[in-house]
Amino acid sequence: MAKFILGNKFRDQLEGWPLVQHAIWLLETLVIGVLLILFWLIPVRLASNLCSKLLIRIGPKLKKNKAFKLNFKTAFPQKSAEEIQQLVQGAWANAGRVLAEYLHLTNICNNRLEVEILGDSEVFRNPATPAVFVTAHYANWELAAGAVAQQGIDIAVVYSPLANPWLDRLMSKFRTNLNCGLLARDESMRGMLRQLKKGSIGLVIDQRVDSGVPLPFFGMDKNTTLVPARLALSKHCELIPIQIERKAAASYRVTFHPSIRPTDPDASAQDQAIQMTTRINEYFEEWIRANPGDWFCSKRRWQKVRKPARS
Repeated sequence: MAKFILGNKFRDQLEGWPLVQHAIWLLETLVIGVLLILFWLIPVRLASNLCSKLLIRIGPKLKKNKAFKLNFKTAFPQKSAEEIQQLVQGAWANAGRVLAEYLHLTNICNNRLEVEILGDSEVFRNPATPAVFVTAHYANWELAAGAVAQQGIDIAVVYSPLANPWLDRLMSKFRTNLNCGLLARDESMRGMLRQLKKGSIGLVIDQRVDSGVPLPFFGMDKNTTLVPARLALSKHCELIPIQIERKAAASYRVTFHPSIRPTDPDASAQDQAIQMTTRINEYFEEWIRANPGDWFCSKRRWQKVRKPARS
């Protein structure tokens, strides 16, 4: 938001000055805070629709617009420039809905969330059983934690702190309304191990992780984290994908898919983790292909040097 207000070049020149940087952070927090309060004061569906239109106008002026275009072009090379532009607009519209719905998350979970549980995972029969839940930046992914908590499951989610510390504290406070714990990504491993002794964890893992393993995603290798699969294997937990689908403005369906298991239980732990994570990528790709405009791919998903996917 501050990038839009100040202009990218002007903002980048000022970021080397600490006082100016804090002023920018304060401005950004105030603008977004005021927007959130305004959208909280009006009915949630109206807020969702209005903010989607706002982001369609603002989004193309931000740097992240380039990432949207690149990711959609890479994932859907057969689509025309006009079709790619429509997907980019859809992604910004979805981002606007996520922002407007932030203060309404508890209300949406309680009144506008349809939950379906597929399979027979033990965690749903015994909520005290630890599990690893994974989802993608798709539709309103923030609702995944709330849907898990609704089942009586103790869950802590891993999140990436925002560069703006004031805005990060503000958004984190709102996120805790979903009755979940928070684990900062940079220091999350110990926290996840502690949490799995008493409850479950949730991760959003469709982004590129440079230290990850290249695995197929839309026909190309994407560096992908194996952490969720490794944790599930080492702690003998269920690994459960969560799919969020938008039914209408501020109305969603949440599907808990059957627990993912390795295709070859006799393989090494590394190969089992790869098998499980490959299946997760397949799930994510299926969801995104069904409605690409709901994919919030604001960061480059594939490494610059692209290699053919594994056969």
